[in-house]
Order: sequence, then C-alpha cells, then structure tokens
Amino acid sequence: MVEILDVEPGSIAAELGLAKGDKIISINGQPLRDYIDYQYETAENYFTLEVKKVNGEYWQLEVEREPGEELGIIFDGIIFDRLKLCRNNCLFCFVKQQPSGMRDSLLLKDDDYRFSFLQGSFITLTNLSEEEFARITALRLSPLNISVHTTDLDLRVRMMKNPEAGRIMEQLRRLAGAGIRFNTQVVLCPGFNDQDKLDRTIEDLISFYPSIISLGIVPVGLTKYRDGLDKLRGYDREGAREVLKQIKSWQEKVRGLYGENFIYCSDEFYLLAGEELPLYEEYNGFPQIENGIGLTRLLWYEFEKLKPSLPPRVGEKSIAIVTGVLGAEVFKPIKKRLDLIEGLNLEIIPVENSFFGESVTVTGLLTGSDIIKGLAEKEELPDQIIIPGITLNEEGKFLDDLTLRDLEERFPEKEFFLCSDIGDVLEVIVNGKTGCGNCWPAECR
Repeated sequence: MVEILDVEPGSIAAELGLAKGDKIISINGQPLRDYIDYQYETAENYFTLEVKKVNGEYWQLEVEREPGEELGIIFDGIIFDRLKLCRNNCLFCFVKQQPSGMRDSLLLKDDDYRFSFLQGSFITLTNLSEEEFARITALRLSPLNISVHTTDLDLRVRMMKNPEAGRIMEQLRRLAGAGIRFNTQVVLCPGFNDQDKLDRTIEDLISFYPSIISLGIVPVGLTKYRDGLDKLRGYDREGAREVLKQIKSWQEKVRGLYGENFIYCSDEFYLLAGEELPLYEEYNGFPQIENGIGLTRLLWYEFEKLKPSLPPRVGEKSIAIVTGVLGAEVFKPIKKRLDLIEGLNLEIIPVENSFFGESVTVTGLLTGSDIIKGLAEKEELPDQIIIPGITLNEEGKFLDDLTLRDLEERFPEKEFFLCSDIGDVLEVIVNGKTGCGNCWPAECR
C-alpha cells in the first residue's frame, strides 16, 4: 500500500473524498511499485481505485476524468517499494569520499532505473535484473541516463569492481534495439579511462546514433577523504586543455558524420583550462544541464536577456555574492557589467572548500561551515550577502546540516538572501529582495 502525502484542493482526488494519510491498495487491481506504475495505471480516462482510508474503511472507487486531467494525488517520493541500491565499488565513487557523520541520505548509493527515467539521474545498468530490464523495454522507459565511463569491458570491470560491468555494450545494443534512447556520461579519471581509452569509448558510443542523445565528459571529483581508496589524481590546467583538444576533434568528426554534435564537456574543464565555453546554441537544448554541462553559458545567456532592464544607478548599497572557487570565474563578466551601476558596491567572495578539500571547487558542494569561515576571514563584509540556492537542499540545509539561520546568528548585523537564479540576484541588487520569495530578511520568514 502507498500512503497519500497530500491531495490537491479542488482536484478529482479531493472530490472523491481522498485525503492525506489514506493508502492506495491498487489501481485496476495492480499494486503500485513506483510512480511509473501510478502513471501507467491512471493513463486511461476510466480506472478503478482501491483505497484504505485513515479510519480503516476500504473504498472501491470508479474514476472517470477528462483526457489529460490530473488526479491530484501527491506522494512522498517516486519509489514505493525498495530502492535499488548500487552494488558497484567504483574507484572514483564520491559517496565513499565523504567524512563520517554525514546524514544517511548523502551516504546512500542508489542505482535505480526509476530515478534515471523520472528524474534524470545516471545509472550504470550493472544492477538491473532481467525482470527490470524487460520492464524498461516493455514500457519504453525512454530516455534513460547511463554512466558508461568506458567501453573497454575489462577496464570497466576493474574501474567499477563488478563483473556485470563488462556487459555494457550488449546492454546498450539491447536498449537501442528496443527503441530506448539514452544520454551517456564518462567520469574521466587520468591514467585510467582517458586518452586512447576515451577515443575508443567515444567511437563505440557514437555508433549508437540516433539512439544516443548525448555524451557528457566530466572530470573525476576527489575529496580529501580518500585514505585506503584507490590512488587517483584530478585535472590541472594543462590536463584540462588536453581533454578539450581531444573532445573538440571528436565533436568535429560527429558533426561531419551526423550533421550535429552531441558530445559535451563539463563547464569545469573549460573554467579550469581558462578556455572559452561553447556558444549557447552549441549546447543543443542543454541535454545534460544537471550534470554541470552548460550551466555557465545558460547563466550568461539569462543575464544578457536581463541586462537591458538594469538601472543606471541604485541607492548606495554594498552586496556580496558567495560562490565556490570556480564560481568566481563564472561571475567575472557579470560583475564587470554590474560594476557600471552607480551606487552599487558588488563583491564576489570565492569560498574554499575545507570540508571536502580544496580540490573540490564547485559552488554546489559548499557547506555552511565553509561559508561562515570564508565570510569570517573578510576584514569587512558588505551589508547584504547572497547565498546560491544550489548549496541547500529542499529542507533548507547545507551539506553539513547548517542552515541560513546559522549564518544569521554568526553575522547578526548582515542581511542574507537565498537566490536560485540570476534573476533573483538582480532583484536583490535593484529592489533589495528576490522575485521568488526566497529572500531571508526577518520580514520575509
């Protein structure tokens, strides 16, 4: 049985008398394993709903709705049975590189195809049962997002430490044959799956066109918590430039073969190498934006659209934007334009990641403690401080479980704002508040 978290007011579910705490036993006689089953069983205009009410009563409901009309039931998550956990022991696994004492959700290694289909997370295919594979093809769960890393089968087994990893080409052929399309990624580890190994991987993967939608190349992420783990090194400026040179060659080849490019490097490679990012249109709709590929270009693009609305002057104000080390590079061209606004004193504060280690430079992995430390090291802080929304989860917590309130208590004379995009940043600069309600001054709590 699946418990209902809430019901949309005025929805069909509300009209039927369903409420928070009721439990769905089945739809059309079928128990629900996940949100996919829910979508599938409620796809028709007529279906049967069996429910156990909070008071213990059992209801059998005949549901009729207009085409496309939502039922209005809200669940707590998308997996109703047991989460599919990862049995790999990848030498580059980020979960294993975290300190003890982290909350359980950060230490959970999932490899669930439902998350891949419904939410865009990447899976390895190594943990799929035959029944699950058959379900993917039967229901045409497409597209999927697949972590390939290498198509050298022996190397993939060694890198993932799972004998099932050697079936990747067979599995991709099966998916393609069933009409399933897929985005793919390679976590690039110097000395393992790079250089000629990467050439082979790309050559193998592009042969799946048009089943393959995209191939993203991202650098391995390394923290300081690697005692007892495999020896790995990250990328420096020269190494990043070599990767970009290699990928550029393949991008040109793919354009020649198929008339379009679908190979992309993460922003981190470009920023580390100090090279120009691809143009907005070269990202072809940003198929791997959540993988850190194209975020910078999209930010700049959104800023360009908002530039005409910027005022020539504002009242005297001092504002700081907190970022990771790489984020400071991202904001350089934006700051250059904002500095032309009379009355505005804008500062970008890059915060080093002491929690995970200085080699972790992305903004999204900043902790509350590191932000406090970075701000405390400043001799003089601006009056208003912008915190990127990407640093907090849905519960409003940083990775170390601190909250914005902890920042307020440490710096009670400062005003903090949580900004989810560049539009919010500009709202704070111009109007002293965000446009989405995520501001954090006392009157907005």
